[in-house]
Amino acid sequence: MKARHKTIITMWPPLNVLLSRSAHFLTCLVCLLLTSPINSSALTITVYDTNSLLNAIKSANRGEVDTIYLAAGIYPLPQRLRLQRNGIALFGQTGRPSDVVLIGSGMRKKPTPEILIDVAASGITISGITLKESSNHLIQVRAELGASDFSLTNSVLQDSYEQLLKVSGERGETAAVSLKGLIQNCVFEYTDSIGPNFYIGGIDAHRVHGWRILNNTFRNIASPSVNVAQYAIHLWNNSVENIVSGNTIIDSDRGIGFGMGDQPNTHAGGLIMNNVIVHTNKNHKFSDVGISLESTPLTQITRNVIYFTHSYPNAIEYRFPPTSDTLIDKNVTNRRIASRDGGSAVLYNNHQSGSLLGASLFLNHHLLKYLQKFADDSLD
Repeated sequence: MKARHKTIITMWPPLNVLLSRSAHFLTCLVCLLLTSPINSSALTITVYDTNSLLNAIKSANRGEVDTIYLAAGIYPLPQRLRLQRNGIALFGQTGRPSDVVLIGSGMRKKPTPEILIDVAASGITISGITLKESSNHLIQVRAELGASDFSLTNSVLQDSYEQLLKVSGERGETAAVSLKGLIQNCVFEYTDSIGPNFYIGGIDAHRVHGWRILNNTFRNIASPSVNVAQYAIHLWNNSVENIVSGNTIIDSDRGIGFGMGDQPNTHAGGLIMNNVIVHTNKNHKFSDVGISLESTPLTQITRNVIYFTHSYPNAIEYRFPPTSDTLIDKNVTNRRIASRDGGSAVLYNNHQSGSLLGASLFLNHHLLKYLQKFADDSLD
């Protein structure tokens, strides 16, 4: 006898019920998305004035914002922008530094320190802005806190009473260091053709390891009185294996310096390459050397172009007994390459000429190709 099978018919709800249930589901999904925590690490914000910038910095330090875009405008800063959380980025919205200007209280001495951007964390990125007029530094990166992976690109730094960019650090072999910084395609300058005092510099960096300073322009890092200014680029106090390449340094008392004084652990290793250093301003009274190594072993100086019209006799100097195992090669200068105070180096295939021949050499073969690079006063 055959078994009987009942036919089961599935009854779908009416269309209006389906629509109602679908709407309810979508409503619940939207509510869930709105009430769920958001991954704030991906958030960006655009600011349009000083107050909104200060508030955005607070939010970034709380971890609520990663990237801050600054709309075109002038931002007077009543206090420093202290960046205390890793990975914060500040970008000029247009990409043109002249459009976004952060300005301090003025290029003059004050009883309290003034820094426009205070970098106290790692992975900080700054690009596409102008900073100007501070009583101390425009940017300070704190190696003493281990602030590393700092990046400054496509920006202009002008007119601070002390060094334009400072990497601060403590002394001692076990003190913290700053690793793998990058400064690229920026302008560092004093806009009145001379600085406000002798305690100025472009980049003055302590305890930097593996930094790269590439394709920047430095102008008028020059002292008005008393003593010679610091270098346009100076890396020292236990700094190691840094690269300074492709920079143009114009009318500055001293160009590039690794190390300082006759003492150990000032700088070791690294490369100074493809830089152009030119000084023709006869009103600068303290003009000095183009490139100097002081107590800096294991370093190469290569393919740099140095031209002076002032009277200082040396274009490149290597100084003090710790400066050893160093190669100086393929540089073109119209001043001497000289040892001082017991420094030693291997010199190979450099061209050192007298001032008349040197001038012809520079103007005809090296200097002209750089004139366009620094003819304009901005990066625009």
